[in-house]
Amino acid sequence: MTLSPPRYALAEHRLRPRQDRVWTIFSVNVRLRGLRIFPLLLVGFGFVATFVPLFLTELFSTYGLSSGPSLASFYSAYNNLMLFIFTLLMSAVVGSGIIADDLRTKSISLYLSRPITVLDYLVGKAGVVGALLALLAILPGVLTAVLVGVLGYVSATVAAEAIGIFLGTGTLLVLVFTGFAVLLSSLTDRKSFAGAGIFAVLLSLEIVASVLYAATNQVSALYLAPWEDVLSVARWGFGVSTPGASLDPSVALSIVIALPVVLYGATYVRLRRLEVMTE
Repeated sequence: MTLSPPRYALAEHRLRPRQDRVWTIFSVNVRLRGLRIFPLLLVGFGFVATFVPLFLTELFSTYGLSSGPSLASFYSAYNNLMLFIFTLLMSAVVGSGIIADDLRTKSISLYLSRPITVLDYLVGKAGVVGALLALLAILPGVLTAVLVGVLGYVSATVAAEAIGIFLGTGTLLVLVFTGFAVLLSSLTDRKSFAGAGIFAVLLSLEIVASVLYAATNQVSALYLAPWEDVLSVARWGFGVSTPGASLDPSVALSIVIALPVVLYGATYVRLRRLEVMTE
């Protein structure tokens, strides 16, 4: 008979499916950050400020007050300063604390010490900001296209094309602005600093690009502004021509595709370093 000490071992943790892990992070943070008075007011006012002018444009076109409803007329959704302002405010308000609050309270250590990967955490957190931005950047345009198509103001083909362009261009806009929000929020544990940084960086890029363009008369300076790149892609999608020099839509599209890759990649690297530090 052989005597041997008992062997103790922790039970093996089995990861739940990725969609469950991401959904848990997303749903909790939507309740904590999205269902508050200021974000809800931004969504409400921003939706109205985008949807109403676009729908009225289509309505006036139908009754002969302009050149008539067409695919190009839907571009007025993006040729609206209110969309930029409310998208910028939503990115700063909701995105400011999306990671910074977890850094301040050290709760990020709890997230990453559980069977949750850094990618789960990043996707769940970015999804909160992205979902709220989509209510401003995608929903008004898609809803307008559906309504004018159902009411017969435009053909079903034009309405379907407009929906597809709004989904594609709006998604690019959401990915870019969300990328800036999560990256800058991950760089500090001060929510106020993160919010100011998001607002300042996105607005400064627009101002600097406009000033350089005015000073040098080089249209390529506008590539520095993500908003201008998105507008260029939208003009190309809706078939809107602009007088004089304009951005090359293929270059602008490359920029708005590459930007999220860089922004989310940098955020992922930052979160991986935090994970190492918490071990």
